[in-house]
Amino acid sequence: MEVRVGSVEEVRRDGCRIVEVNGQPVGVISIGEEFFAITDRCPHMGASMCAGSLSGTFVASEPHEYVYGKAGRVIRCPWHGWEFDLESGRSLLEPKRFGLKTYRVTQLDGEVVLHV
Repeated sequence: MEVRVGSVEEVRRDGCRIVEVNGQPVGVISIGEEFFAITDRCPHMGASMCAGSLSGTFVASEPHEYVYGKAGRVIRCPWHGWEFDLESGRSLLEPKRFGLKTYRVTQLDGEVVLHV
């Protein structure tokens, strides 16, 4: 099933647009030229992830070396700070236990299309 989210310009301007899919909120997030889509409820206590913030995180590196990466690709829950990778949906703290469902997003004729 395809869900038309809006024009590319509108969704980029909004930053995050919430659409309902089968009764569930899905957040479509614009980062630069790319779009990501995740369930809009944190698995911890149900906060809207689109009300959270985007950032990066420290990534694997050499011992005693700190490398910041994934800039703009980590979404943080506004209530308790749980962080999730936008690409995989997995929790940064416990990736095997917690995650957000992700969806494929494309652009077609100037529109953002969510594939569910």
